[in-house]
Amino acid sequence: MLDTELNYLQTHKEQLAKLYPGRYLVIKGEEVSGAYETREAALTGAVEKHGLTNVLIRRAEDTDEIVSIPALAFGLIHANL
Repeated sequence: MLDTELNYLQTHKEQLAKLYPGRYLVIKGEEVSGAYETREAALTGAVEKHGLTNVLIRRAEDTDEIVSIPALAFGLIHANL
């Protein structure tokens, strides 16, 4: 799951860090579909653009921490829309 997105981030990490310094990126497939100031804004933007499909949300300069929110994915909680 998210292998394509993780690979894209790893291969473009330096470029993305320069283009979007300090921003939380929403990555779907091999493209950045949004860049946000906060993780919460990125979650909301991801849900608005992609619904409950899997996306990668991470800052390019962050370590390889993976955050999973199953309750959001299964619709048990909702992002503020």
